[in-house]
Amino acid sequence: MTDSKISFSKEIASTIGLEEAILFEHIKQQEKLHDHLSIQQIISDIEFWPESETQDILSRLIKTGLIIESSFEGLSYFSSKKPNQTSISKPENKWTPDKEVLDQINEYGIPEDFATLQIDDFKKLSQEKNERGTNWGVKFLRFVIKKWRYKEVEDNKRMKTKPIEKNWEPDRDAKEILIRSGINEEFIIKEIPEFILYWTERREESDIWNSKFIAHIRRRWGRFKDIKEHDDLPSKMTSEWSPNEDFFDILGLTDIPREFAEKAKPEFIMYWKETGQSLTSWNSKFLQHVKYNWERTNKGQTQQLSTQIDKRIESSWKIQENKVQHNSSALDNETIQKNLRKLKEKHQI
Repeated sequence: MTDSKISFSKEIASTIGLEEAILFEHIKQQEKLHDHLSIQQIISDIEFWPESETQDILSRLIKTGLIIESSFEGLSYFSSKKPNQTSISKPENKWTPDKEVLDQINEYGIPEDFATLQIDDFKKLSQEKNERGTNWGVKFLRFVIKKWRYKEVEDNKRMKTKPIEKNWEPDRDAKEILIRSGINEEFIIKEIPEFILYWTERREESDIWNSKFIAHIRRRWGRFKDIKEHDDLPSKMTSEWSPNEDFFDILGLTDIPREFAEKAKPEFIMYWKETGQSLTSWNSKFLQHVKYNWERTNKGQTQQLSTQIDKRIESSWKIQENKVQHNSSALDNETIQKNLRKLKEKHQI
């Protein structure tokens, strides 16, 4: 071997194998010194492979069409195909891969029937790209391997997808994600039959049923909460109940801290759950509860608390003259008092 280093084509290596790429490049380099190479020359140069392995690799290169074998005086010689040895052309409509190429395809575990079905697509694509060359067998081999790998990925994906089963249930992780986001577990369980029925009727297949269920529950829970917040019908107290922002807006007009109201909530919920009573406005009831507890806690310090809320609310309705523009009319006192009464009636203050 004239050089201790051997380079090779990444394209050939990724298509037909690393060993084939190394031997092919070695033969091409040696052709610069010799017109043809005998098997004995090749074996003596490639000292790092056993003789039998070198012959096997050479046979595979011949099958791909990258190396041609010729005879002279009863001896076999090998060389790489050169452009002047074969006419450079496009694949004709009558072109078909020869048996050696099909055998090479079969060595990759690709059925011959599959390869045959790819011939028309290969010729059409080559003509559209206006490709010219000589090694159509090698190009076809690469094309088929790429198509086969894509098919394997799609088949594997289809194997994982399946229709939803009648006894399907979300796994523990899916339930935990929903519960941590504040959704009632009882609500989650009640939605399962409807979810199964919906996807059974659609006859769709999937491998992400848990993800679909999480999205479904979040949508339904959002609608449920929206209805509950705007429902004027009486309802019972639940463990998940919490005062809305309207409550805290009213609370902000007093000296009662928000933290005090938050601490009073568990006792309030527990009491009204035990009574089983239904009310239309739990916010108003809670405001009364918080006000009572604040007065009791601060007995002797807030003797005028009952009138304090009225004064703060009334002051919030007042409009200072220096803030009113000339082209706008201020609310008269009668309108202010009317709005004040409405606000107090709404929250039963």
